[in-house]
Amino acid sequence: MHDPETIQSLIHYIRKRIDDTKDHIVYGVDNLEQLQYAKGKIGALEALLQDLKDLQKKGELVDDE
Repeated sequence: MHDPETIQSLIHYIRKRIDDTKDHIVYGVDNLEQLQYAKGKIGALEALLQDLKDLQKKGELVDDE
């Protein structure tokens, strides 16, 4: 099982990536293809974040090693 600090670090990192991608949408997207890619990336990161939170609540995070 991973320690809570590691999980919190992962959650923080994912939130940072989401924020960075949102900033990119606002300031750096030049075409519709880039916008669609960024939206998909945000959706995937948010799904991963939710999965981590759900597993953390259940205490089911285990090492796959």
